[in-house]
Amino acid sequence: MKQSMVFNSKKPVYLKDPHNYIKEEHIQLFNLSSVIFVPIVHEQQVFGWLTFDQLGEEFDYSIDELTLLDQVGKRLGLYLSRKDDEVSFGTDIQLTERESMILNLLAEGYNNKKMAELLQLSEHTVRDYVSSLMTKFKAKNRTQVVVYGFRLGLLK
Repeated sequence: MKQSMVFNSKKPVYLKDPHNYIKEEHIQLFNLSSVIFVPIVHEQQVFGWLTFDQLGEEFDYSIDELTLLDQVGKRLGLYLSRKDDEVSFGTDIQLTERESMILNLLAEGYNNKKMAELLQLSEHTVRDYVSSLMTKFKAKNRTQVVVYGFRLGLLK
């Protein structure tokens, strides 16, 4: 198993002695001895690799540990494979242009005073827009407004 074979694997790979598979300069640079490579994969797509080592200390592994790491790689791959429309919820909520602007500024962490300055509105008007968003989303506070905005696909 040479280097290309290690990185084409869709399963975790344990190398007790990586000298035959990894360039010597990388072994020295990262102080590697034993190492586990875990692919971040979903279906046939490999997104990357997690590497686990013991800072130059040789180690062994158990089948349970490798199985757990395999599941971690698959779950990360599933997460990375999602498209925005797959994670958003269907919604009938319609926002006005101003509400949408306020929602985006809320997500950026602006307070009412700063939003009022940016949009050239009064603080009271901004407060009313925030209140309207809370009502539409049935949110208890500003943080929930932002969370629901992301969940409903209104924020990216």
